[in-house]
Amino acid sequence: MAIVKKPPESVSRSLQLEQPVSALLDDYARFVDCTPDYVANFALRKTLARDPDYKKWKAGQNGTPTSKRIAPIQQSGKPS
Repeated sequence: MAIVKKPPESVSRSLQLEQPVSALLDDYARFVDCTPDYVANFALRKTLARDPDYKKWKAGQNGTPTSKRIAPIQQSGKPS
């Protein structure tokens, strides 16, 4: 079994952020020495995974095609 695993597939997409949110994202990325992409992915995964209303909605989507499963978030370490 390999120690280093293949990273999840990434897709490029364009989002419009409010200026203060964009600045916060860049600032936080510098703080943790990561890319803004990594910080945004991590923050979205954590936030959406904790939303109880979303969890209920998602559970009710039986048989509805969904995108590929999201890989678990690593709690430590930084992307290379």
